[in-house]
This record gives sequence, C-alpha cells and structure tokens, in this order.
Amino acid sequence: MTNDLEGFAGWQDNIDARVSKLEVTVAAEARARAQMDRDMTVQFRFHGKLLQALAQTQSEHTATLARHSAMLDDHTARLIRLEAGQERLEAGMSTVVAGVQTIIELLDPENGGNTRD
Repeated sequence: MTNDLEGFAGWQDNIDARVSKLEVTVAAEARARAQMDRDMTVQFRFHGKLLQALAQTQSEHTATLARHSAMLDDHTARLIRLEAGQERLEAGMSTVVAGVQTIIELLDPENGGNTRD
C-alpha cells in the first residue's frame, strides 16, 4: 500500500505542477488578450476619427466643387454674351470700314473726287 500512496503522491505532484503551469499560461494568455482588446479599441477609435475626417473633407470638397460649378456656369454665360457683343462690334466695324473706304474714294482726285484748293 505504501507503493500505491507513493504513486498517488507522485501523480498528484505531477498534476499539481501541470495545473500550476496551466494557470500561469492561462493568466499570461488572458493578459495578452486584454492588451489586444485595448489595442483594437484604440485602433477602432482611430479609424472612426479617420472616417469622420474623410467625410468632412469630402463634404468641404463637394461644397467647393458646387461653388466652382456655379462660377463656371456664370462665366460661360458671360462669355457667350461677350462673344455675341464682339460679333455685333465686328459687323459694325465692317460697316464703318466700308463707309470710310467710300469717303476715301470720293475724296481721291484720281477718282474725280472733290478737293479744296
């Protein structure tokens, strides 16, 4: 029976050592997982702030683009009016040039024009 008690005591010491080692390992794993959870929380918070900043930037760029589009529409309308005005001026200049040419021809002595002597 002494042999059985010695065997049981050895088995119990072996189990106690294994359980102690397992407890240490579980505690270390728990600390590592807790740190991972804290790291993930920080990372998720950072990603949330990054997404908010991106949304704000996109909103600002959309507003700027809308202002630029309105400005471009206004400038396009003004350019169309200026081009139409330029065409009228060019047409008027053609008439003036033709009139000046007629006056020059009428005043040219070679064409029988009147000159003051």
